[in-house]
Amino acid sequence: MHNNLRGSVARGQTETSMGWGIAPPATLMYRMKYTCNADSYAQQYIQSCNTKGLPAYTHPGYKVNTHVLRTLQTSVAGAAQNAMSTWWSQLARFGMRSNMMFYNSEFHRGNRNVLSWSKMAWWNNKEIGCSVHRCSSFYYVACMYKPGGNNVNQHVYKVGAVCSECGGGQCDGQALCRW
Repeated sequence: MHNNLRGSVARGQTETSMGWGIAPPATLMYRMKYTCNADSYAQQYIQSCNTKGLPAYTHPGYKVNTHVLRTLQTSVAGAAQNAMSTWWSQLARFGMRSNMMFYNSEFHRGNRNVLSWSKMAWWNNKEIGCSVHRCSSFYYVACMYKPGGNNVNQHVYKVGAVCSECGGGQCDGQALCRW
């Protein structure tokens, strides 16, 4: 699902700012690969059902998105889908500058931030691993991204012609760059 969503933004087909526009296309966005390391870190992060999470040193080189679904009236797959939809919808709900530059102010937007969306969409993320844990009264979801993104004064992705910075023949049908 992550690569499908990344492809939609890379092609310039993702809504931003409550219907006021479409996010511009990306010159380069890598196709992410599921890795055992990322998966293992995601499992460790949520296994205790402590929603305060774990310190960054427990998952070196990765950044995490988490989601708590306060119901058990769904499946593990449903909880994962809910988490990814919630994270991705931040762009449509709260918007992002059209140059896709990630400024320090992104950390100070309160609950109207795009911090989860930007990790999902960060151009040079290559590794992903996700886990869902059924706790006593909720589902806890975590996805790990490497290198992770959300770096101040860097672009979530560089805006321009689709795949124009992806090496020859490496742009796939979703407008993601193979590596």
